[in-house]
Formats: sequence, structure tokens, C-alpha cells
Amino acid sequence: MLKINSGFTAGLILWDIDGTVIRVKRLDSSSPHKKVLLAEGCLIDESQLGHPGLTDYEVLLDLIKSNNGRIARRRLLNAFNSLDEESHRLDSASIFDLCPGVQSILESLISKGWVHGILSGNTKSRILSKLENAGILNYFTRDLIFGCEFGDSREIIASRAKEFLQYNKYLRILVIGDTPSDITAARSVNFPVISVATGSFTFTQLSSCNPDLLLRDLSVDAEILLKFLN
Repeated sequence: MLKINSGFTAGLILWDIDGTVIRVKRLDSSSPHKKVLLAEGCLIDESQLGHPGLTDYEVLLDLIKSNNGRIARRRLLNAFNSLDEESHRLDSASIFDLCPGVQSILESLISKGWVHGILSGNTKSRILSKLENAGILNYFTRDLIFGCEFGDSREIIASRAKEFLQYNKYLRILVIGDTPSDITAARSVNFPVISVATGSFTFTQLSSCNPDLLLRDLSVDAEILLKFLN
């Protein structure tokens, strides 16, 4: 790790995971969120597909809200607590692909002294499983993986990350994500944010949210990212 003055490290990048680093293909299009809600006897809208930018907790709420349903806090907590186990079961039969240029950028930035963490709406257990299945877990510092706990919004997760990081000596802390929610969460704690159009939102849609830097992907725009970080 590159040291710069008084024990400071060059910088930390907090990556979003789905659509930014990894693409997960569920072989039977199963949703772990729907499965745990159904196991709790909840009515959900089976037509609901995709919830980009939401936390795991918010996805559960959204699936219930979509059917104008209500659920006791205890049952919602049970569903949330079952999510990790159900996700791991599905992970074992899923395909994990890296988004374009990800591995090369991770390696390049480590060589320049950058540290990699995660800022995601997934639970920490789900994040670790995805990174391991994609073969890139070792690029990330486990103490710098910030994920969803029960009741969390993206802003709450970002705030918890900032509180933890104020005791660490990083010259720069940036967020990289693929949704407007990543931008909003980063802005809420005054972290610079880089958007990459490899997820559900287009380059034009992300541009309207005014990130500090906008990339098509981490392959074709790798040099732009490296120049920005330098």
C-alpha cells in the first residue's frame, strides 16, 4: 500500500457491486427477496422485476407496497434475516460475470496505492458471497465493506461508512456506482462520485444526475478514470 505523509494512504474507492462490478444471472430468474417474503406468507406482486439502487430492506418493502400489502415488523425482520441464506443457495446455481474492465482497473489502482471497499445496498454477507463467486474477493478490504442492515436506506449506509472512515487516514474517498441512488448516497456524505453506465441506467440518465465523472464502462474509459484519479 502506498504511504503518503504522516501515515496517510493514497485513497479509498467505495464500489457499488451489482451493475458496477458484477452482473449476476439467476438461472431460473429467481428472486431471493420474493422467496423469503413468500415463505413468511406475504402477498407480493410477481410482475415486479428489478430494483436498481434500492437496499435489500427497501426491496422487501417495495415488493409488499406494490401489492398494497401490509406486513408486521416481526415478519419483515424474519424475511430480512432469511435473505442471506436464500441468496447463498441461489448463488451456488448462478452465473457471475465481471463488468467490462473491472479486474484490470482493480489491479491497476492497487498498484498505484488505492484501497478498494464496497458501499452497497446488499447485506454484507451477500456482498462477500458475490465477490467470492466472481473471483475478486481478495481485491477488497473486508473492514471496508459497508452493506445493508435492517431498516437501512442508501444514505444511512453511506453515513455509517463515513463515521467509520473518519478514524482512517485516506487522502481521498470516492464512490463508484451505476445508479442515481449511488450519486444521492455519496452526495449525502459529501463523497465525490463516479458513475458508470454498465447497469440499468443509461449514460444520458446518469448524466442528468451530475456525477463528478461519468464513464461508459471501465474498459473503454479506463484511461479517463485513471487520469481523473491522478
